[in-house]
Amino acid sequence: MKKMIVTLAASIMAIAMASAGEAQERIKVGGIIYARDSQYWQQAERGMNDAAKKLGVDLQIGLNRRQLATEGQLIEDFATRGVNIIVMPPLDTQASGAAAQRVKSRNIMIVDYDTRFADSTISSHTIGVDSRELAGVVGKEMRKLIVASKSESAAAVGLITLPPTNPNMQARRGGVVSALEGANVAYVAEVAAATPEQGANAFENILQRNPATAMIWASNSGSLSGAAAAARRSNAKAKLYGIDMSQELAQMLLDPSSNLQAVSDQQPYLIGYTAVETAVKSFRGEKLARQINVPARLYTREDPKAVTEYLDFVKSLSN
Repeated sequence: MKKMIVTLAASIMAIAMASAGEAQERIKVGGIIYARDSQYWQQAERGMNDAAKKLGVDLQIGLNRRQLATEGQLIEDFATRGVNIIVMPPLDTQASGAAAQRVKSRNIMIVDYDTRFADSTISSHTIGVDSRELAGVVGKEMRKLIVASKSESAAAVGLITLPPTNPNMQARRGGVVSALEGANVAYVAEVAAATPEQGANAFENILQRNPATAMIWASNSGSLSGAAAAARRSNAKAKLYGIDMSQELAQMLLDPSSNLQAVSDQQPYLIGYTAVETAVKSFRGEKLARQINVPARLYTREDPKAVTEYLDFVKSLSN
């Protein structure tokens, strides 16, 4: 009996030691998002959490609140807490690199998503949607309508681009222009905007230059929602296309009276999920591509089922 008790005690101790070892070896990931004030970052966070749960890793989420100083402090705090990996969207392609480089020198893996560091040696992997492709997807939808019209007159098109300082400005503009190349198009105006208020002003500016404008493309969710609101107030006929889906834009796609026709989306849930998944698999030794592109997703008023499914998913984020 005494021997049995000793054996049982030794077995319990061995199991406890093994469990402690497993706990020590559990991968710790520090994930950064901008804030929880937009559906984009809410979806990205959900994706990160779902990936961490599936892969059995510990995930801590921090908010940089769109401040470089806060971002730098978050990176340092994660390092102090002993994370193995930091998954982050650099606020500034240049300035964000210093803090990330410091913790990388302490053998912490860095993976960037949404935006990338100017110095590509800082991160092990980059996850995101190609901005040119993102704009091109909705640009092709515009082109289909222009070609189908078989009009001898050029379609008057206005562009609401991102401000020139935004790193995605040129890529997105280039994507939509490339998609429309060869179509019977006349560009009537190009106005920079990023917020709903700026988008509304840009829409009105374009129509003042040419009241017969047939189509207006906007390069982000904020400017697109502002343009759509302005279109409703003015009873303008210009059809709207743009980038980055939101609950508000989805509801507009389902509204027969709205001017909104199509929106290309970055799939932020999938970006967040893929960022954590890639980081953890790479940390565990799996060989993965340096650059991992998430495909853009197109939502149109012709496919209300997909739009409704998107709305159901967004509503689930609050549960």
